[in-house]
Amino acid sequence: MALLLTACSSTPTLYHTLAADTGNAEAAAAVSQRIKSLGVGPVKLPTLLDREGMVIRQDATTVEVSDTHLWGGQLEDEFLSALSQQLQWRLPATQVQTIPWEASQTPQYQVVVKLDQFDGTPGSKAVLRGLWQLEAGSDGKILVTEPVALERKTTQAGVEGVVKAQSTLVADLANQMVRALAAR
Repeated sequence: MALLLTACSSTPTLYHTLAADTGNAEAAAAVSQRIKSLGVGPVKLPTLLDREGMVIRQDATTVEVSDTHLWGGQLEDEFLSALSQQLQWRLPATQVQTIPWEASQTPQYQVVVKLDQFDGTPGSKAVLRGLWQLEAGSDGKILVTEPVALERKTTQAGVEGVVKAQSTLVADLANQMVRALAAR
């Protein structure tokens, strides 16, 4: 009986995924014509983020790793998939692929992302900080290094609002990448 009551009173586990929404895509047809193929990855995470439970910021110095709000897959994979989809929508004539790829399919360019922060505070904002690099696919030469410091207000309360804001941040990052590619 006690086991049954414990099971009934426990908080359910919710799994989250980054949405690949095209709502704020900045089309870049001219850039897409110049770039035949673009590889996305790897995405490098700090230890704090490399876990199943979502990291929820309480304040500037306190975070909580949730036991009830988990990523649907590895955060690295979630981020990589959402970013590659965002880039494909912006670069429709470009073949966008994620790591790993066959040596015979080495892309013309490769985007590497290094995250320092990717979390949020329910009812406040979500933050994406780090840097990204554009590398030549043939030899790995770094062509562009851009810092990332993006924030989005959460539009709804709770962790769901944070995840939606984080999804929008990935779209914002894709826009930043496309603008940098257009300037090349």
